[in-house]
Amino acid sequence: MASRISRMITLSRTEKQKGDTMGRKLLLAPSMGCCDLFDFKHQVEYIDQYADFLHIDIKDGNYVKTYSIGPDFMSALKPHVKTPMDAHLMVQHPQDIIEECARAGAAYITPHTDCIESDAFVTINKIISLGCKAGIALNPAAPLEGIRYYLPLLSKVTIMIVDAGYAGQKVIPQMYEKIRTLVKWREEMGLDFLIEADGSMNRDVYKPLYEAGADVVVLGPPALWNKDKDIEKAWSIMQSEVDSELGN
Repeated sequence: MASRISRMITLSRTEKQKGDTMGRKLLLAPSMGCCDLFDFKHQVEYIDQYADFLHIDIKDGNYVKTYSIGPDFMSALKPHVKTPMDAHLMVQHPQDIIEECARAGAAYITPHTDCIESDAFVTINKIISLGCKAGIALNPAAPLEGIRYYLPLLSKVTIMIVDAGYAGQKVIPQMYEKIRTLVKWREEMGLDFLIEADGSMNRDVYKPLYEAGADVVVLGPPALWNKDKDIEKAWSIMQSEVDSELGN
């Protein structure tokens, strides 16, 4: 799993050095909590064949106003999937479940900036010490300057392009500039973390996100599951939309 992630990052870095914006692949991270429980085994097995990451949204009903799956969900998936899992911690106290997420099989653990402000370096170094890759997520109002000093420790930065925890929002256009700034910093600092975009994903935003420099997009119901009841047809429609928007 680690070697697969390393190849993704190396490929992304090589293509940037070549200046080949439209040559790189846009990586896909379906949000697995959206799987249909009545077709769960089939959907997991199919998505595992084609996804680049399995995005695991963990919500505590406090940091965001909804509840969702937890680390035990990853524990159940772990024996059956080969795709790296990313635990996106939309929880007020991520420090309390980092170890459990690592034991459950998370390849990445991604807390939010405003939940680790007082102990960011301790939290990130703990994630790394557990054998996981450290990510960080920023809500739209969160400034990039807040993560600059620990960027060298990160393997992924997730830019929320809508406010976390609220369905049906329109993409906030200023987030494209936020991604472009992050791409510039990555180049200037000689780093190779992935840049992920999350929120209200659909065909209209693939191209502007890609052109801004996003490496990964998180797929929720509008981007994938709502396309068709059959996950195989839904994936085909989604992939066709991505390819069409990116000119592949």
